[in-house]
Amino acid sequence: MLYRIMMMQYITLLILGVLVLKYGTCLEIRVPRIAIIGGGIGGASTSHFLTELFNGSLEIDLYEAKTIGGRLATVKIDNNEVEAGGSIIHPKNMYMQKFVKLLGLEHNFPSEQKYGIWNGDEFVYKENSWYIVSMAKLFYRYGFQLYRLKRHVDDILEDFGKIYNLQDDGKSFVNVTALLSAMNKDFPKSLQLSIKDYLSHMGFTERLINEVVQATIVTNYGQDVNIQSFVGLISIAGAGFDLWSVKGGNKGVPEHLIYRNKYVNIIPSRVTKIRNIPDSDSSQYEVTYMNKDSIDSITCTYDIVIIAAPLTHDQEFPIEFVDFPNNLVFPGEYQTTYATFINGDLNPKYFGLQEALDVILSCNPKKTKISSIGEVNHVDGANEISSQIWKIFSKESVETNLINNIFSHVTEKKEIAWKAYPHYSNTTNIHFDKFKLHDALYHVNAIEWAGSAMEMSAIAGRNVAILAHDDFVQKYNFMSNKEVYKDSTKKRSIEL
Repeated sequence: MLYRIMMMQYITLLILGVLVLKYGTCLEIRVPRIAIIGGGIGGASTSHFLTELFNGSLEIDLYEAKTIGGRLATVKIDNNEVEAGGSIIHPKNMYMQKFVKLLGLEHNFPSEQKYGIWNGDEFVYKENSWYIVSMAKLFYRYGFQLYRLKRHVDDILEDFGKIYNLQDDGKSFVNVTALLSAMNKDFPKSLQLSIKDYLSHMGFTERLINEVVQATIVTNYGQDVNIQSFVGLISIAGAGFDLWSVKGGNKGVPEHLIYRNKYVNIIPSRVTKIRNIPDSDSSQYEVTYMNKDSIDSITCTYDIVIIAAPLTHDQEFPIEFVDFPNNLVFPGEYQTTYATFINGDLNPKYFGLQEALDVILSCNPKKTKISSIGEVNHVDGANEISSQIWKIFSKESVETNLINNIFSHVTEKKEIAWKAYPHYSNTTNIHFDKFKLHDALYHVNAIEWAGSAMEMSAIAGRNVAILAHDDFVQKYNFMSNKEVYKDSTKKRSIEL
């Protein structure tokens, strides 16, 4: 009996030894060389999720022509630092919530502010200091419509949240339509219908659509209710409760995700060209870039290239695509939004007010030159600000004469022009839809044609990371080693 037990142990050890020899000799995994173009929240989240999926067995060169953070940025005015780009985050944005926790950052909640909706001639609604009076005024003007709209948006958010479990399970999607369909099979239809028609078909009144809904869209996207309905619903959700930002500035999320990742090498340069290298056993793409203040070009080769920046013709740093079997052309354009910061006092008489409001939202973009005016908080909290700072959103630069009419005692003014988000219509275009542009070439910002928001970019970043990882593993499967490799980077819930 003892002999049999010893023989069984010997055979077991022998089998284990063979397996070690079989897999141990071929477990030398090819480490992918990856280029990420763009250092905003899309590029930052992609680098983070790639590092998790490859378990640190990767090399990332991240190209950023301007500043890490991209359209998440701050501006200083009168020694007060305030948000200049994307400024609000929804409480159900799970990736932004988890990033903040992972990075040891803090939430910053805005102070309570009274707002009004302005049509260029009068205020169709003004919030009251008394909550019950405000609710009565809303009910008098819109009835139960606002409650119905909130319930509908809550249902949309519930379906939207399904993407987190899908991505935790390792699901990925080659285009935006497929990703939206996985949340709700009817979501892609909303890309083909304006928010005005969408809500009208549901029985919402023209007054609600043209006033409340349009005010959110004018403020958030500088456009009107003729935009496609999915981004319109995102805009409405962005006018909800418990909104927050990151203490110190939202730019802290991409900055820390990138700077703290030891597998990311930051190259502060502009990418000018991507060349496909067909039938290559060594690298898939050549990336040509130019250093700042240099006229000389440099070329590097990569297995994977991920573009985390807009690709429309109107961008400041266009990229040339060479030797691709299909002509990579990206029509459409981005909406230019001007953010103007004023240190001064609001003149309520300009708007026909007896006393100033904290936030004024336009619901008539054809008549008003401004999209919104709002008093802003310091990125470190409302109590940190030392003077009255106002932010104006507009589709055009605001003239000095208009500034002087709207404000008094102006001591400082700063203006930033953003290519902030796509110029939406009531239909989407298949050219904008693809996350996977070619074999190992991916585009994170394709998701912006469904909706532009920080969380949307983070979702797209994880989707592209899963796509790139799975494609690489399939291409370099190392024969018998494939399953071992998969086990080592098995789909798992991300520990953020």
